Amino acid sequence: MPIVPMEIAAHAGMDLSGQTSAALKFMTITFPKLLLAACVGIIAISGCNQPVSPTEEAMALIPEPVPQYRPIAPQLPDTALFPIVNIYGELRPAIYRSGESRSNLSFQQHTATDEGHDADVVLDPTGKWIAFSSTRHSQRSDIYLQRVDGSSVIQLTNDPADDVHPSFSPDGGKIAFASSRSGNWDIYVMDSDGKNVEQLTSGHTQDLHPSFSPDGTRLAYCSLAHSGQWEIWTLNLTTRERKTLGPGLFPTWSPRRDVDRIAFQRARQRGSHWFSIWTLDLVDGEPRRNTEVAVSSNAAVVCPAWSPDGTQLAFTTILQPAHDDEGLPKQEVWIINADGSGRQRLAEGNTNLAPFWSVTNRVFFISDRGGQENIWSVRVDPSRNATATTSEPQSNSNTKNPGANGVAPQRSADVREPGRP
Repeated sequence: MPIVPMEIAAHAGMDLSGQTSAALKFMTITFPKLLLAACVGIIAISGCNQPVSPTEEAMALIPEPVPQYRPIAPQLPDTALFPIVNIYGELRPAIYRSGESRSNLSFQQHTATDEGHDADVVLDPTGKWIAFSSTRHSQRSDIYLQRVDGSSVIQLTNDPADDVHPSFSPDGGKIAFASSRSGNWDIYVMDSDGKNVEQLTSGHTQDLHPSFSPDGTRLAYCSLAHSGQWEIWTLNLTTRERKTLGPGLFPTWSPRRDVDRIAFQRARQRGSHWFSIWTLDLVDGEPRRNTEVAVSSNAAVVCPAWSPDGTQLAFTTILQPAHDDEGLPKQEVWIINADGSGRQRLAEGNTNLAPFWSVTNRVFFISDRGGQENIWSVRVDPSRNATATTSEPQSNSNTKNPGANGVAPQRSADVREPGRP
């Protein structure tokens, strides 16, 4: 049928009401939908050209996780559980606890497992991905990867042994970690998607807590020898040359490239629970300028973590560590300048451990403030506003109601710069 102009059709008395309705429907409904779909497609195609980090490239190759986890590797019997190294460097069976649920708008929760616990949180160089160890699916710890917003939880290791202490390489393409799969704690490295696992240390020592150098060519870690003392070691990833740097525990390499500096915790006396934070500089590969930067008269100062620019440190304090068998010691997260000045408290409560300072200027840590030991974070506020707990430590003279031994109960760690009251 030939197309007839509507004016002519009207004069001719033709009935085009059905055709007019169809045309109006196409112009007002169908055509706008087609146009919108085309625009969305163009935007999606143009967005594909944006650069992505090595971690995101690796994650894109991993298939979507199966909703219901089923362990593939055989599980060892309960009696074969490998002893975990606690915060004081002692090889003991792990004991985890649940705390009271507390809410605070300045804190953000990132994981929420009802079974097991999460630990050892670190972030990739982009600040978008969290790596951590967890017993959410097994009595033994495995390494997991997750977006900061809580989506895309991926299990990277699935071994009948324990896998702990993940650490991202500076480019985000590798993750070093410690595992007991060989019968001792040893250092391993894998791609950030969990592939190509390689063992780096072996022997009868217990090797833990790897940390990459800023250029990614070396690892620092701690090793427990037959002497019973923890020592800091470095490993050249190219030559496999190892060097000992002296006593210390849980080393972390400064991100600064103008100085070769490592922070670590060290006991004031051998076998003591009273730790303080130290730094050392490597000069021509040799340790120099050992400096104590954070100490407390009433708490152990443990778990140092560098700020992204290497000018500050985050750490945990544990009140009265010599009496931790008498109850749950109070733990707090603090930050301090690398020279020991400018202390600031970020979090307090029962469990606040293993802080990690992200490039997004948030300090991530393990806390039971939600009821279970999960991953939380708090934003660092340089101006010391209400986004974090910033009150100065309470001294004994400001407390009342002495305890059973006549000693005033401690309400906060007395963190101070070494050599100053």
